[in-house]
Amino acid sequence: MSSRASVLESLARLCSAGLRSHGHFLSTAPEGEQVEQRSSIESVAHALTVPHYSGDRHKRAYSTEGLSKLRYGEADDFTFGRFAPPNAIEEAMNDCRSPKSFRKYKKGDTEGSYCSTRLGGDWVLAESKQIAKSCRAVDVLQAYLDGDNQKKCNPDKVKDCRIYRTGPGQYRQEMVLKPQRVLTGWTTVMRYTQKIRIDMIGQRAFNCFVQLDPTSKSTTKLKPFDKLAVNVSLREVGDDVHIYAAGFMRVNRKIVPNLYIFDASGIAGAMAGKGTLWLSSHFADRQKKKR
Repeated sequence: MSSRASVLESLARLCSAGLRSHGHFLSTAPEGEQVEQRSSIESVAHALTVPHYSGDRHKRAYSTEGLSKLRYGEADDFTFGRFAPPNAIEEAMNDCRSPKSFRKYKKGDTEGSYCSTRLGGDWVLAESKQIAKSCRAVDVLQAYLDGDNQKKCNPDKVKDCRIYRTGPGQYRQEMVLKPQRVLTGWTTVMRYTQKIRIDMIGQRAFNCFVQLDPTSKSTTKLKPFDKLAVNVSLREVGDDVHIYAAGFMRVNRKIVPNLYIFDASGIAGAMAGKGTLWLSSHFADRQKKKR
């Protein structure tokens, strides 16, 4: 494999891991304090009940306020807002890419569509759409926060991933990535922390917002991106859950040489978009086990 191909593949893998924001669910704890892990999925379900989403974390319906359009070269200025419906978020991206830009993807039980869009500079937008069959939105959220799923999907990249509840609808994810090959050398173990906010809409939908926390002590300089913002929408439609994920990332130049930034951003975005499609296969596997 050429040096250039090695760089692109490494970055794609790293960004793909970063876009999947889930992990072991742990009880509330201040940063740096060790607590006992709650491995049961039922503990997650208990934490997602309506009382935790009172006030500004739970709304009866999606917001009707319009979102500003994403502009090329202005990714850092875009915000997902709060309680925005997935179709409004998707439409906000249309000035930077055509709705026809999504590519279908199917590998085994993993099925959906994805799209990668360069936004100027080191920024890239990664999007994906998929359907989790015969389940509820809360089931998908539980799977999304399960560390076993994270390691199963990323055994060569993820060393550890833990989530702590820091408040109503708020979580802190501590991610540790294994060393990755870049050019002729290797990165060190990479550590970074992400803040997760989960908003509940009615009784059948969630919006999960994930953002890199640069102030955390566990966020090192050697991370695959220096800025990240992701919104994952979970919405029940009939017996299924429709999932739309959109994430912005700014490539970290300290990990990838400047020469390769432009090409790598597009490839990394495509890989990150595909990387979120594991949820469809997770629930397809669950259906098979029930038969």
